[in-house]
Amino acid sequence: MKKLFKEHDLVKLVSIVLLVIIVMSWFIPYGTFGSSSTFSEGSVTPIGIVHIIYGFIYSLQNYAIQFVFLILIGMFYGVATKTEGYKALVSRMANACKKIEIVVALVISFIICLLASFLNNTYVLLLFMPFLVSVLRKMGLDKISSFAITFGSILVGVLGATYGTEGFIGFVEYLGYSGGEVSIATELIVRAGVLLLAYILFSFFNVIYIKKLLEKQTDKAEVKVIDDKFAVEEPKKKNTKIWSTVILMAILVIFAILGFITWNATVNGTEVWGITIFDDFHEWLMGLSIGSDDFAIFNALFGGSLANFTATLVPPLGNWYLFTYSIVIIFVMIVMAIASKMKLSEFISNIGEGFKKVIRPAMLLVLAYMAFIFLYWVPIIPTIINEIGKLTTGFNPFVATLQAFIGAFFNSDFAYLGFSLSSYLAGFSGAEGNLIVVIFTTIYGLVQFITPISVFLLFGLSYMNIPYKKWLKYIWKFFVGMLVCLLVIFTLLAYL
Repeated sequence: MKKLFKEHDLVKLVSIVLLVIIVMSWFIPYGTFGSSSTFSEGSVTPIGIVHIIYGFIYSLQNYAIQFVFLILIGMFYGVATKTEGYKALVSRMANACKKIEIVVALVISFIICLLASFLNNTYVLLLFMPFLVSVLRKMGLDKISSFAITFGSILVGVLGATYGTEGFIGFVEYLGYSGGEVSIATELIVRAGVLLLAYILFSFFNVIYIKKLLEKQTDKAEVKVIDDKFAVEEPKKKNTKIWSTVILMAILVIFAILGFITWNATVNGTEVWGITIFDDFHEWLMGLSIGSDDFAIFNALFGGSLANFTATLVPPLGNWYLFTYSIVIIFVMIVMAIASKMKLSEFISNIGEGFKKVIRPAMLLVLAYMAFIFLYWVPIIPTIINEIGKLTTGFNPFVATLQAFIGAFFNSDFAYLGFSLSSYLAGFSGAEGNLIVVIFTTIYGLVQFITPISVFLLFGLSYMNIPYKKWLKYIWKFFVGMLVCLLVIFTLLAYL
């Protein structure tokens, strides 16, 4: 039994959280907040066995795009790791970064934190994690430090969300729909300061760990990594050309940035950046016509409207979907295979191998989102939040922190948390309303470091086969330290 728990600890932890939600649904009545923050209590509506089974199917259906995207990541690296160019790129980067491991770790972590804070979709960053993990492992870092620098840095960016993360943008919009006087720029300087503080504190503990790790390594010979899912061997030739692989990887990076930074949009009344060049180019490109009938060729090629289909599949840069970016990944994967002269049978076989390596981590995402499904069907969190709110009269930053902590721990979708509490949170105005946004945004991000239903945490731990207990042992000092810092910031903003 002990061995079984070690091998399936993440599945069991997610199942425990789901079980807690199910049990609560049998005793806690659901509730909703209406206008003027009025709370309406419903009845107790238990989640039954059939609900659990359908919840899994509904979660898979509702988050099919995210699920498929994770599978596609596995397929991409299943192909990439079999090409000599990719092998050479990983090896040369790892060799170039040796003896400056700490500097490299700080730079990689900073870039990931910044992108996670700015991009309007965090999932795209997961594409680059296997590549970075392979480089870090080949440099000599162990699993836990490599995980912290890559997947952990994504969570730091979510904690210090500025203009990005799909959850934060949805959270702000839902509060606006309910009359909240907040926007994506609300306390932006404070949230940016939290991002910087979190990065510094996170890096402090990472550097201490890496220093100790490097001091223990007496053998400076090449590190052989056998527990990296997409580890690569040395290329067959030392002078293998990597320029084509570098270009293809650069294309993925460029489109991730251009496609998912909100260049020109208005979020709850506030303009984001206001850069219209990509919208103008998209309109011009889609309007190009050929022939006497003015046939819009690019509009047809890139997902124009059909008789019974009107969705825009390739929107302007800055408004892309995971689906849109997935097309770029597929294109790069095919070109990479052709450039390496990979046979069709090998290509299909490599795709299958990549699929096998990520199917388990991807399935954990489906389980994690079941928590959202259950709380959507039976909204008991508003009832709990309402009861916690009775601990004080008026606004209290510590009570709000507790409310945010509970809501974040049981909710894998920050936007939905904002939706379910929008009328209640929108009831706070002025400085209190601004502080509510800071509290819920930062506490949600911090809780994602420990909650068993954190989708990025789950995927990363499962992908790298790191026990949850080992991660907690590594991260608890940062978590406690950051929580204390946030409470101090909340107190200063509330009472000074």
